[in-house]
Amino acid sequence: MANFFSTPRPKPFKIEPRYWDPKKEERLARERRIKSELGLESEDGVYRPYISKGDFRKGFSNGKWSIDRKRRASNTRLLIIVILLGLLFYYFLR
Repeated sequence: MANFFSTPRPKPFKIEPRYWDPKKEERLARERRIKSELGLESEDGVYRPYISKGDFRKGFSNGKWSIDRKRRASNTRLLIIVILLGLLFYYFLR
């Protein structure tokens, strides 16, 4: 009953601060600059996304994703289910 009259305490706000290392950032910038000067940067240092322009419309060209294959499998599964239900219905009516 004593707990009925007590007011709840607010929950403490605990946040972990992010650590920023300026020495590491300087080192990485220096490494990038040296790699670009020596020509060691891959593909001229230009970012090449994994998904190129137009891949969403035609599906991935490397075969990891294809709408046609999934659609064909879904249609085949639906056809098999309809045939099985038709045979089952025919069996019960006969």
